[in-house]
Amino acid sequence: IFNIDNNKKYLLSTKSGEETILQFNSGTLTLTRRPKPSTEPLTYPILEWEDIKFEDVIGEGNFGQVIKAMVKKDGIKMSAAIKMLKEFSSENDHRDFAGELEVLCKLGQHPNIINLIGACENRGYLYIAIEYAPYGNLLDFLRKSRVLETDPAFAKEHGTASTLTSQQLLQFAADVATGMHYLACFFMGTDFEKFCITSLPLQWIFCSEWVWSFGVLLWEIVSLGGTPYCGMTCAELYEKLPQGYRMEQPRNCDNEVYELMRQCWRDRPYERPPFSQISVQLNRMQEARKVYVNMALFENFTYAGIDATAEEA
Repeated sequence: IFNIDNNKKYLLSTKSGEETILQFNSGTLTLTRRPKPSTEPLTYPILEWEDIKFEDVIGEGNFGQVIKAMVKKDGIKMSAAIKMLKEFSSENDHRDFAGELEVLCKLGQHPNIINLIGACENRGYLYIAIEYAPYGNLLDFLRKSRVLETDPAFAKEHGTASTLTSQQLLQFAADVATGMHYLACFFMGTDFEKFCITSLPLQWIFCSEWVWSFGVLLWEIVSLGGTPYCGMTCAELYEKLPQGYRMEQPRNCDNEVYELMRQCWRDRPYERPPFSQISVQLNRMQEARKVYVNMALFENFTYAGIDATAEEA
């Protein structure tokens, strides 16, 4: 049962019979399990309830929602995305939500990730404020740049397929790689040993899988938001990927960029480049001032396909 007492303690009963305590007190969060005592409560930046002005709902799921808001922190007003749970959320949802705040606090600040602004506890509910992304998600941003679809007259007049340049697209990829390198370093330093399922530590396995996913993201950036493996079912991918199948090189993509994708998709995880190396390669491409992603309207130019049905599944 999820209980709230006068000391703002959340008493959560676990399957093992241990009790998990979430305690909010002057900007501290205690997330422990009895009978093991807590070492030090986690300190988080406090936002006063009166300093949060809610605006529009920008995201919603089964158990929580995200609302755009204006918050005031240290006397400075700024836009924020406020994450909160719904009233009927379970005890596990509340514990996981508090755990998310714990991770955000430990993660610290970095220019290439969405950072924590602060948190607020009001009437027994936790509200987490993170940086607001005014341009939305990268996928939609890329697809909106497909000017040949949105404004054909402009595209033909300027001879371009996108409002974005090769340099901007490479910058997106480099920024993501830098942020992922920061996250990888954080999780590599986290004690996951007790969760090991093989002779390799899970954090190492996770990072190599992130590199594969980054290769797919790089393909999406170059293709201006095309659907990866468009037209293929999961069953087909499950069969063909181990056989060596990889997505083809986009026609507007330089060989060097595609080679980086292929490196990320190597069969053996330990042969994939780390994010530090990926960042170096992408930054070097930017410095070369070469057009690595051709956005010119060349003959028979077509955009990569988008499978909306597959993305909704």
